[in-house]
Amino acid sequence: MKNVIITGAANGVGKAIAKTLKEENLILIDRDEEQLVKLANELNKEYYVCDVSREDNIKKIIHELATKNIDCLINCAGMWISGDMSKLEQPIFSDMNTLDRIKNVIDTNVFGTIAMIKSIFPIMKKQGYGQIININSQSGVTCEPPFPIYNATKHSTNAFRKAIQDDLARNNIKITDVCPGLIQTDFYNRANNPLPKEVMETGLTPEDVAKTIKYIFDLPHNITIPSIEIRHIKNY
Repeated sequence: MKNVIITGAANGVGKAIAKTLKEENLILIDRDEEQLVKLANELNKEYYVCDVSREDNIKKIIHELATKNIDCLINCAGMWISGDMSKLEQPIFSDMNTLDRIKNVIDTNVFGTIAMIKSIFPIMKKQGYGQIININSQSGVTCEPPFPIYNATKHSTNAFRKAIQDDLARNNIKITDVCPGLIQTDFYNRANNPLPKEVMETGLTPEDVAKTIKYIFDLPHNITIPSIEIRHIKNY
């Protein structure tokens, strides 16, 4: 069994990944303590309440994990934000796009991903191997005009992955970006930006994404997939 860290594990895709990889030694991380504890108890797994946008939280977790080998890090923590610049005066978008919330989204989606990789890298380098899987987005591959801030965060982590993948490979560490299209989760509801039912029905399920993660996770270590895009066939 492998030691696998999953951030954003308490809900949606992270939760589906945890259930799909339940035979492994999972270390579940999320800031949603209630749902995290519920899932950890259900799967009988180790867990840590942690906000990946906060340096002190990450340092505490890394200190706790310093004696463990970490076979795989799956970065799944993320926040949604939407709104054309010309529409930010509309109540739904003005509430979602306060400067404080924009910073929180950037800190979670970008800093959180980079900070987790930077913090886990020394462990993987010392043990001589490792695997990192980032749940990115189609918004990290193309620019979708209604979501400028979200696009910026996902393009940022995509660029970071491209910039470090050769360096990681020289240290026998694989890294993959998984870039799904629309997914049927409460991701949008949690941002008070629910999508119409007919739109949500064209999305992937969290289990679809988790199956893709499992495929990448199970590949021989000498085979790496730098990035992979997945969409529901009805969502082009």
